[in-house]
Amino acid sequence: MKEKGMSKYNVSIIVFFSMLYGLMSLTSCQSPQNTGKPAYSMFFMTTDERQFIWQTDQVDSGIIDPTKQGVILDRPARIWYYMLVQNGFYYFVDSKTEYLIKGKITDNQFLRLDSVYLEGFSYPDNACFLDDNQLLIVNHSVGRKKKSYAKIDVRDMQVHIGELAIEAPQGVFDNMSVGFVYRRESQLWMGYTYHYTNSKMGYGSADTVYVARFSYPDMKLLSVDKDARSTYPGNVNTAQQNTFEDEDGNFYFMSAPGIVRGANPKQPTAIYRIKKGENHLDSAYFYNISDSPIQNHAYGMWYLGDNKALVRSERKDLFNDYKEHYLLPHIEFYEIDLLDRAHVSKLDLPLDRGSSRTCVLLEDEIAYITINDGEGNNDVWLYRSKEQTLEKGLHIAGEIDYIFRIDRLYGE
Repeated sequence: MKEKGMSKYNVSIIVFFSMLYGLMSLTSCQSPQNTGKPAYSMFFMTTDERQFIWQTDQVDSGIIDPTKQGVILDRPARIWYYMLVQNGFYYFVDSKTEYLIKGKITDNQFLRLDSVYLEGFSYPDNACFLDDNQLLIVNHSVGRKKKSYAKIDVRDMQVHIGELAIEAPQGVFDNMSVGFVYRRESQLWMGYTYHYTNSKMGYGSADTVYVARFSYPDMKLLSVDKDARSTYPGNVNTAQQNTFEDEDGNFYFMSAPGIVRGANPKQPTAIYRIKKGENHLDSAYFYNISDSPIQNHAYGMWYLGDNKALVRSERKDLFNDYKEHYLLPHIEFYEIDLLDRAHVSKLDLPLDRGSSRTCVLLEDEIAYITINDGEGNNDVWLYRSKEQTLEKGLHIAGEIDYIFRIDRLYGE
C-alpha cells in the first residue's frame, strides 16, 4: 500500500500527540456583518508537508489553490492541528520554546505579534477562551504529576499559572489528559481520565470518565463525578470538536475510547449531559453511539440545533491499525437526535480521512463540512439539517493533502 502525505513523518508520534494533547475548539457565533474583513480561515498541509492559511469571505462555491492564493507558514514550528483562532488572531504554543505565540496575517505574511513563556506547556492538553480575552490552557503533565493550568489575557499576554486540585496519576497510570473545559457563569467543569504509556502495555486509558467542577475564577475544586460506562471525555478538542451547549443551556460532551484517542475500544463511544442549572452529570442520560445504528467509535460531534447533532465516526472494517486510521478514507458523518435514539441518518458524503481535523463549521443553520479523501477530492460540503439537503461548495485544488481546520475569524 502506498501511504500518502503523512507517510513522510513519524505517524506514531503524531498519533501519540493527538491522543494526549490538544486545545479546545471555539463555539459557534454569528458571522461578522459589514466589517470589510474576511470571515473565514482555512488551514492546509500539502503532500510535501508545507502549511498554508487562506482567509476568505465565502466557502460555499468556487475553486482555490492555497499554495498559490494562501499564506505559507515558513517561520513557525509546525503547528499541525493545535491552533486556536479568535478575533482575527492565531494562537499556538511553539513546542520547542514553550512560548504561546499570538500571530496574524498581514500583507500576505504570517506575523508573530506577541508571545509569553509558558514553562512546562510544550504541548498543551486542552484550552478554551473563557471570554473574549481570557484564554485557559491545561498542560500535558509528564509522569505522575498534577496538572497545571495557565490563564492568559491575550490583550497584553499576561499570564497566571496554577496547579489543578485533581489527583495525579497513580499505579499503572503514568499520565492523564483533560479532554474538555467548559465554563458556566461562576463555575467551570473539566473532563479528564488517566492513561498508561509504556513498552510493555503500549498506550491505553482507564475505564472511567472523570468530571471535575471548580469555582471560577479562584479554581477551587468543588466536586468530582465518575462514570465507568466509557472513558476519555471530550478528547482532543482542537483536533475535533466534541462538546456543545444547546439552546436550553444543557451541556453535552462525547467520550472517545476508540483506537486513536483513548485506545480502550471495548468501551463504547458515548454522549453525556450536564443539564442547565445542575452541577453534576445527568446519570439518567447516556447515548451509546457504538450500540446505535452507527455501530462504531466516533471522535467528533457538532450541534445542528433542535436536538440534532452531527457525528463523525470511523468504519472499523476499512482500516487495520492507527496508521491506516489517519491515511485511509473510512470516516462517515451521521445526524442523530439527542433525545430520540431511533433517529440516525447517514449523510451521503464521500469517505473522509484524518483523525485530527477541525473539519466542521456551523453558521446560519448550515454545517460546512470539509472532506479530504487523499485522492485530491478536497471539498467543502454544505449540509442543511432542517431541509435535509447536501451540496458541494468550495473545491480546494493543488497539492493539498489535509484540511486541518476551518474556522470563523471573527465573532459577534
